[in-house]
Amino acid sequence: MTSPIRVLVVDDEERYRRVLLQVFGSVQDISVVDAATDGVRGLEIALSEEPDVVLTDIEMPHMDGIELIRKLLKRKRDVACVVLTAHEENEMVFDAIRAGAIGFLLKSSSPPEVIEAVRRAAKGEAVLSPRIAAMVLQDFRRLHDMGELDEEHLYELSKRELEILELVAKGKRNKDIAKDLGLAEKTVKNHVSSILKALHVNSRTEAAMKALRERLVGS
Repeated sequence: MTSPIRVLVVDDEERYRRVLLQVFGSVQDISVVDAATDGVRGLEIALSEEPDVVLTDIEMPHMDGIELIRKLLKRKRDVACVVLTAHEENEMVFDAIRAGAIGFLLKSSSPPEVIEAVRRAAKGEAVLSPRIAAMVLQDFRRLHDMGELDEEHLYELSKRELEILELVAKGKRNKDIAKDLGLAEKTVKNHVSSILKALHVNSRTEAAMKALRERLVGS
């Protein structure tokens, strides 16, 4: 039997923490290792308990969620960090993604959406709520219309990696990419790791955004 996904919840809002604990308590494949009320304590727990997924708010006392993600991923790159917040300001979203967040959800997301986001994040798959995804695409279009997108950037990506990057940018999962290209899922996972390294990014989400922003793939 597969071990449950180990999740750390970091949120200073007590009511919402309780809601998340109830949500995860309703499924068998997710186990909450602990909960923290600020980024400092969240970082301590994440380093000691080694969760698979850290689900964090942004605005918290002592250390915010973005700084938590940045410091955690410097020491443990195999943790999937997902932001779950009431805020959807453009800069906040991009700051979280630049820090290495693999997903960004609004607190208005339904319980099934949060559960699915954790499951996908544990597999290394990017997650953006529909409203956030729409906002990101709108920002790309605005920059394109203003002529602020870079025309040309050179990265050491093979033809196969470019094919996989284009599918990542379209939001496809590893297993779907493997099926589309006739590859083993493990092979796709290895290619994705190489792509992240070549693009100097920390997550699939950031790789997809960079690919679109810098015209490495079609939109």
